[in-house]
Amino acid sequence: MKNYLTKLLCMALCLALLLSVAACGKSNTSSFNLGDDEVVDVDDGGEDTTSDNGSTDNSSVDISDNAGTNTKSNTPAPVANADSLSWNDLVAKMPASLRGSTFTVLSWNPVTDVTDADKVVKKFESQTGIKVKWNQESYDTYETKIAALVNANKSPDLIRFIAPSPARMYLCQDLKTATGFDFKGDIWDSRATSSYSYKGKIYAAAMKNSLNQQPTAVVYRPSIIKRYKLEDPYQLWKSGKWTYDKFKEICTDFKEATERPAWMTSGWLDYLWLNDIDLITFDGTKYKNNLSDPKVTTGLQEIIRCRSEICPEAMGTGSKIEDGTYLFYTDNILACRTTDFHFTELKAKNDLEAVPFPTQPGKPYYTNFQEFEAYGVPKGAPNGAAAYYFLRCYLNAENYNENTFFCSTQVLETYKYLMSQKNFNFNVDRRITDAAGNQNGGIHTMIRTGEMTQAQVKTKLDSLSPFFDKAVKQANDTLAKFK
Repeated sequence: MKNYLTKLLCMALCLALLLSVAACGKSNTSSFNLGDDEVVDVDDGGEDTTSDNGSTDNSSVDISDNAGTNTKSNTPAPVANADSLSWNDLVAKMPASLRGSTFTVLSWNPVTDVTDADKVVKKFESQTGIKVKWNQESYDTYETKIAALVNANKSPDLIRFIAPSPARMYLCQDLKTATGFDFKGDIWDSRATSSYSYKGKIYAAAMKNSLNQQPTAVVYRPSIIKRYKLEDPYQLWKSGKWTYDKFKEICTDFKEATERPAWMTSGWLDYLWLNDIDLITFDGTKYKNNLSDPKVTTGLQEIIRCRSEICPEAMGTGSKIEDGTYLFYTDNILACRTTDFHFTELKAKNDLEAVPFPTQPGKPYYTNFQEFEAYGVPKGAPNGAAAYYFLRCYLNAENYNENTFFCSTQVLETYKYLMSQKNFNFNVDRRITDAAGNQNGGIHTMIRTGEMTQAQVKTKLDSLSPFFDKAVKQANDTLAKFK
């Protein structure tokens, strides 16, 4: 009888413990109720809400001083030498407390925007026991949504960056505090971690071998090249003859044959970014208005001349590449991912290729990232400790089939070349001026005016400078809040 009572007591204690754990699980789950957010299951990824032309960054949003406190005390001890471990060994040593937890990602694109990412996320779930919730927010309201969630103590566990926006970084914990890992190992892209660092702390990271990054490339249809008997950009590139002058020559030949402009870009400032010319600079301590730099004047003058010669008035109109109206399209290479929603018909016809932006004599080559992708952990993230493990799986190229990730092996070759280049640049100015309420501060309007002398360009820049001063001050005021 005594043994029987003892067994009953043990069973009662176990039942109480299970009920206690279940109650905790229910409480944690409710913290992921993100109001009107679209909760996207990894099976279908939901619908894409990205604007082709980009949109307001709303980086001037503020958060309260007590919102989203860091959770360092709840962070399990990091796995020793984790960066050098294989994925299987890392999972084997992952803290048991993370199994059964939920990890919430907030992005403006569905998980299916990255070829086979839904399969990689499912692999992560099955191997780690961590449930992933992929929440999708509109690109237009992404910044304000993050701030609202942080203020309401409903932070997601991971957010995406497209450039080191001070406001978005300020909404995040530094990664060492959030995860316990320093993200300084060789597997991490030091270009990203250095760019997303402030006062010695890293706020966002990307993996070195990731296929997810978005360098700028020149996209075109091989069938159009053949139809008008133009020189093949790929063959020119491989033979060392793909220069900016040759690029303009082909554009001129196309324009003469069709009476249509040849080159259409996602933003006319591509020329600046691909030549390490910045409207706003950052020295690691503060931002600076760079409009008085003579290189900016010269670069903008060249853009205006180029636009009037070979570029259309329209910008970011991908359909005009699909129907053959334009010859070249300069944009993020993500449009060439197999499952990305851009150029679907061309991919189906195997009629889409990409080459690097052409070289310019006497100038070093720069890989430009219009979206310099990295990921951070917001303040108050309930499961930020799982971010290291999720990024190790989600961003690792070894978990994807690189032969099917892009629409052709040529695009893959171009991607690898661009990612291997030593020099890189990204459009800081767009993010900072966006935060002040006017993308590029009126520079695009200036470019549309047509041919301008150097003196006219300088006069126009002087008139726009006060707005850039405002944008820079706003960014530096945000930096002053960092501890």
